[in-house]
Amino acid sequence: MLDQTGQHNSATGWAYIITPDLSFRFNRHFSVSALVPWYAMLNAFVPKTVDGVKTYPLTEGKNLLGDTITVGTYELPHNNLNYEATASVGFPTGDSRFGLSANTETYNITNHLDYVIGPFDPDIEIGEGNSSNLVNRVVKKPYVAVGPLANFQAGSSVDLPLGLNLDIEAYEELPIGNQNVYGTVTRKNKKGKSVTTQVLEGEGAVEDNGINTELDLPIGTHLMLTGTYERSLRQDLDTAAVGITWVLRKPKIKAGIE
Repeated sequence: MLDQTGQHNSATGWAYIITPDLSFRFNRHFSVSALVPWYAMLNAFVPKTVDGVKTYPLTEGKNLLGDTITVGTYELPHNNLNYEATASVGFPTGDSRFGLSANTETYNITNHLDYVIGPFDPDIEIGEGNSSNLVNRVVKKPYVAVGPLANFQAGSSVDLPLGLNLDIEAYEELPIGNQNVYGTVTRKNKKGKSVTTQVLEGEGAVEDNGINTELDLPIGTHLMLTGTYERSLRQDLDTAAVGITWVLRKPKIKAGIE
Protein backbone atom coordinates (compact mmCIF):
# COMPACT_ATOMS: atom_id res chain seq x y z
CA MET A 1 0.00 0.00 0.00
CA LEU A 2 1.25 3.51 -0.81
CA ASP A 3 -0.28 6.65 0.71
CA GLN A 4 0.44 10.19 -0.54
CA THR A 5 -0.89 13.07 1.57
CA GLY A 6 -0.75 16.85 1.58
CA GLN A 7 -1.45 18.15 5.09
CA HIS A 8 -1.78 21.64 6.57
CA ASN A 9 -1.93 22.61 10.23
CA SER A 10 -2.49 26.06 11.66
CA ALA A 11 0.81 26.09 13.59
CA THR A 12 3.46 25.15 11.02
CA GLY A 13 1.77 25.09 7.60
CA TRP A 14 2.13 22.47 4.88
CA ALA A 15 3.67 18.99 4.86
CA TYR A 16 3.82 16.46 2.02
CA ILE A 17 4.01 12.88 3.24
CA ILE A 18 4.54 9.62 1.33
CA THR A 19 4.07 6.42 3.34
CA PRO A 20 4.74 2.92 1.95
CA ASP A 21 2.99 0.27 4.05
CA LEU A 22 3.63 -3.45 3.58
CA SER A 23 1.02 -5.73 5.16
CA PHE A 24 0.61 -9.49 5.41
CA ARG A 25 -2.59 -11.24 6.50
CA PHE A 26 -2.05 -14.69 8.00
CA ASN A 27 -5.76 -15.47 8.29
CA ARG A 28 -9.11 -13.73 8.87
CA HIS A 29 -8.06 -12.84 12.42
CA PHE A 30 -4.38 -11.84 12.40
CA SER A 31 -2.31 -9.48 10.24
CA VAL A 32 0.95 -7.54 10.52
CA SER A 33 2.28 -4.45 8.76
CA ALA A 34 5.34 -2.22 8.65
CA LEU A 35 5.58 1.38 7.48
CA VAL A 36 7.96 4.34 7.47
CA PRO A 37 6.75 7.84 6.50
CA TRP A 38 8.88 9.96 4.16
CA TYR A 39 8.39 13.71 4.47
CA ALA A 40 9.14 15.20 1.07
CA MET A 41 8.61 18.62 2.67
CA LEU A 42 7.42 19.98 6.00
CA ASN A 43 7.76 23.03 8.22
CA ALA A 44 8.77 22.87 11.88
CA PHE A 45 10.07 25.12 14.64
CA VAL A 46 13.66 23.83 14.73
CA PRO A 47 16.05 24.90 17.55
CA LYS A 48 18.92 27.16 16.47
CA THR A 49 21.67 28.63 18.66
CA VAL A 50 23.42 31.87 17.66
CA ASP A 51 25.89 33.58 20.04
CA GLY A 52 24.66 31.41 22.88
CA VAL A 53 21.02 32.32 22.33
CA LYS A 54 18.63 29.55 21.38
CA THR A 55 15.64 30.35 19.18
CA TYR A 56 13.04 28.26 17.36
CA PRO A 57 12.55 29.69 13.84
CA LEU A 58 10.05 28.10 11.47
CA THR A 59 12.26 26.01 9.18
CA GLU A 60 11.52 24.06 6.02
CA GLY A 61 12.82 20.50 5.88
CA LYS A 62 12.99 18.21 2.87
CA ASN A 63 13.46 14.47 2.35
CA LEU A 64 13.18 13.48 6.03
CA LEU A 65 12.12 10.14 7.50
CA GLY A 66 9.82 9.54 10.44
CA ASP A 67 10.00 6.68 12.93
CA THR A 68 9.51 3.18 11.54
CA ILE A 69 6.32 1.55 12.85
CA THR A 70 5.32 -2.12 12.97
CA VAL A 71 1.73 -3.10 13.74
CA GLY A 72 0.09 -6.38 14.72
CA THR A 73 -3.72 -6.58 14.49
CA TYR A 74 -6.09 -9.22 15.87
CA GLU A 75 -9.70 -9.06 14.60
CA LEU A 76 -12.63 -10.95 16.09
CA PRO A 77 -15.89 -10.37 14.17
CA HIS A 78 -19.18 -11.80 15.44
CA ASN A 79 -22.30 -10.97 13.41
CA ASN A 80 -22.56 -7.17 13.58
CA LEU A 81 -20.21 -6.85 16.55
CA ASN A 82 -16.50 -6.46 15.82
CA TYR A 83 -13.52 -6.40 18.19
CA GLU A 84 -10.01 -5.41 17.16
CA ALA A 85 -6.81 -5.30 19.20
CA THR A 86 -3.85 -3.40 17.77
CA ALA A 87 -0.28 -3.49 19.10
CA SER A 88 2.15 -0.95 17.59
CA VAL A 89 5.90 -0.62 18.08
CA GLY A 90 7.96 2.37 16.92
CA PHE A 91 11.69 2.49 16.17
CA PRO A 92 13.68 5.78 16.24
CA THR A 93 14.59 6.28 12.57
CA GLY A 94 13.22 9.85 12.31
CA ASP A 95 14.63 13.34 12.87
CA SER A 96 13.64 14.62 16.33
CA ARG A 97 14.69 18.22 15.50
CA PHE A 98 11.66 18.40 13.21
CA GLY A 99 9.38 16.60 15.69
CA LEU A 100 9.47 13.35 13.68
CA SER A 101 11.04 10.96 16.18
CA ALA A 102 10.58 9.78 19.74
CA ASN A 103 14.36 9.11 19.99
CA THR A 104 13.60 5.72 21.58
CA GLU A 105 11.59 2.55 21.05
CA THR A 106 7.91 3.12 21.75
CA TYR A 107 4.66 1.12 21.94
CA ASN A 108 0.88 1.43 22.00
CA ILE A 109 -1.88 -1.14 22.60
CA THR A 110 -5.43 -0.14 21.65
CA ASN A 111 -8.75 -2.01 21.94
CA HIS A 112 -11.45 -1.15 19.39
CA LEU A 113 -15.11 -2.21 19.52
CA ASP A 114 -17.80 -1.37 16.96
CA TYR A 115 -21.35 -2.50 16.15
CA VAL A 116 -22.95 -2.20 12.71
CA ILE A 117 -26.49 -0.78 12.70
CA GLY A 118 -27.62 -0.41 9.11
CA PRO A 119 -25.46 2.29 7.48
CA PHE A 120 -24.05 3.35 10.88
CA ASP A 121 -21.06 1.82 12.63
CA PRO A 122 -20.63 3.35 16.13
CA ASP A 123 -17.33 2.55 17.84
CA ILE A 124 -15.26 3.06 20.96
CA GLU A 125 -11.50 2.77 21.54
CA ILE A 126 -9.41 2.53 24.71
CA GLY A 127 -5.63 2.30 24.61
CA GLU A 128 -2.37 2.82 26.48
CA GLY A 129 1.20 3.40 25.43
CA ASN A 130 4.17 5.73 25.66
CA SER A 131 4.12 7.72 22.41
CA SER A 132 1.68 10.23 20.91
CA ASN A 133 3.06 9.28 17.48
CA LEU A 134 1.37 5.86 17.67
CA VAL A 135 -2.09 7.03 18.77
CA ASN A 136 -3.27 8.62 15.52
CA ARG A 137 -0.99 8.02 12.53
CA VAL A 138 -3.31 9.82 10.11
CA VAL A 139 -2.66 13.30 11.55
CA LYS A 140 0.93 14.59 11.74
CA LYS A 141 1.25 16.88 14.74
CA PRO A 142 4.14 19.33 15.30
CA TYR A 143 5.60 17.15 18.05
CA VAL A 144 6.20 13.62 19.30
CA ALA A 145 5.67 13.06 23.03
CA VAL A 146 7.22 10.15 24.91
CA GLY A 147 5.82 9.06 28.26
CA PRO A 148 2.87 7.16 29.77
CA LEU A 149 -0.23 8.07 27.76
CA ALA A 150 -3.84 6.83 27.71
CA ASN A 151 -5.95 7.31 24.58
CA PHE A 152 -9.73 7.23 24.15
CA GLN A 153 -12.01 7.64 21.16
CA ALA A 154 -15.74 7.36 20.47
CA GLY A 155 -17.85 8.12 17.43
CA SER A 156 -19.37 6.54 14.36
CA SER A 157 -18.92 6.07 10.64
CA VAL A 158 -21.81 6.18 8.18
CA ASP A 159 -22.13 4.82 4.66
CA LEU A 160 -23.21 7.46 2.14
CA PRO A 161 -24.28 7.31 -1.51
CA LEU A 162 -21.68 6.78 -4.28
CA GLY A 163 -19.60 4.57 -2.01
CA LEU A 164 -18.64 7.44 0.30
CA ASN A 165 -17.92 6.77 3.96
CA LEU A 166 -17.89 9.50 6.62
CA ASP A 167 -16.27 8.93 10.01
CA ILE A 168 -16.63 11.39 12.93
CA GLU A 169 -14.81 10.76 16.21
CA ALA A 170 -14.24 12.54 19.52
CA TYR A 171 -10.85 11.79 21.07
CA GLU A 172 -8.85 12.30 24.23
CA GLU A 173 -5.10 11.80 24.71
CA LEU A 174 -4.37 11.89 28.42
CA PRO A 175 -0.80 11.88 29.82
CA ILE A 176 -0.56 9.71 32.94
CA GLY A 177 3.08 10.52 33.71
CA ASN A 178 5.96 12.79 32.81
CA GLN A 179 6.47 13.51 29.09
CA ASN A 180 9.53 14.23 26.97
CA VAL A 181 8.42 16.34 23.99
CA TYR A 182 10.23 16.62 20.66
CA GLY A 183 8.76 19.49 18.68
CA THR A 184 6.38 22.30 19.58
CA VAL A 185 3.03 22.48 21.38
CA THR A 186 0.34 25.14 20.85
CA ARG A 187 -1.69 26.54 23.75
CA LYS A 188 -3.89 29.57 24.36
CA ASN A 189 -2.43 32.17 26.73
CA LYS A 190 -4.41 34.15 29.31
CA LYS A 191 -5.44 36.65 26.62
CA GLY A 192 -6.90 33.89 24.46
CA LYS A 193 -4.15 34.11 21.83
CA SER A 194 -2.61 30.91 20.45
CA VAL A 195 1.08 30.59 21.34
CA THR A 196 3.37 27.86 20.02
CA THR A 197 6.15 26.92 22.44
CA GLN A 198 8.99 24.42 22.68
CA VAL A 199 8.24 22.08 25.60
CA LEU A 200 11.03 19.70 26.55
CA GLU A 201 9.28 17.92 29.41
CA GLY A 202 6.45 18.24 31.84
CA GLU A 203 3.55 16.29 33.30
CA GLY A 204 0.39 16.88 31.28
CA ALA A 205 2.25 19.02 28.74
CA VAL A 206 0.69 17.31 25.74
CA GLU A 207 -2.85 16.59 26.89
CA ASP A 208 -5.06 16.80 23.81
CA ASN A 209 -8.73 16.39 22.96
CA GLY A 210 -10.97 17.31 20.08
CA ILE A 211 -12.79 15.98 17.04
CA ASN A 212 -11.46 14.33 13.91
CA THR A 213 -13.36 13.57 10.72
CA GLU A 214 -12.53 11.52 7.64
CA LEU A 215 -14.32 11.19 4.29
CA ASP A 216 -13.32 8.30 2.00
CA LEU A 217 -14.16 7.94 -1.68
CA PRO A 218 -13.13 4.71 -3.48
CA ILE A 219 -11.89 5.17 -7.04
CA GLY A 220 -11.95 1.79 -8.73
CA THR A 221 -10.59 -1.27 -6.97
CA HIS A 222 -7.10 -0.03 -6.06
CA LEU A 223 -7.41 3.71 -5.27
CA MET A 224 -8.96 5.59 -2.36
CA LEU A 225 -9.30 9.38 -2.13
CA THR A 226 -9.36 10.62 1.47
CA GLY A 227 -10.03 13.98 3.10
CA THR A 228 -9.47 14.56 6.83
CA TYR A 229 -9.99 17.41 9.29
CA GLU A 230 -9.04 17.49 12.97
CA ARG A 231 -9.87 20.23 15.45
CA SER A 232 -7.76 20.07 18.61
CA LEU A 233 -9.70 21.88 21.33
CA ARG A 234 -7.02 21.62 23.99
CA GLN A 235 -4.15 22.69 21.75
CA ASP A 236 -6.12 25.14 19.58
CA LEU A 237 -4.83 23.46 16.41
CA ASP A 238 -6.58 22.84 13.09
CA THR A 239 -5.26 20.17 10.72
CA ALA A 240 -6.66 19.41 7.27
CA ALA A 241 -5.39 16.94 4.71
CA VAL A 242 -6.20 15.34 1.39
CA GLY A 243 -4.57 12.16 0.20
CA ILE A 244 -4.74 9.24 -2.18
CA THR A 245 -4.01 5.64 -1.25
CA TRP A 246 -2.99 2.96 -3.73
CA VAL A 247 -3.47 -0.67 -2.68
CA LEU A 248 -1.43 -3.21 -4.61
CA ARG A 249 -3.75 -6.07 -3.74
CA LYS A 250 -6.66 -6.41 -1.39
CA PRO A 251 -6.06 -9.08 1.28
CA LYS A 252 -7.71 -12.43 0.79
CA ILE A 253 -9.86 -13.97 3.50
CA LYS A 254 -7.29 -16.67 4.31
CA ALA A 255 -4.00 -14.92 3.66
CA GLY A 256 -2.36 -12.41 1.38
CA ILE A 257 -0.05 -9.48 0.92
CA GLU A 258 -1.47 -5.96 0.87
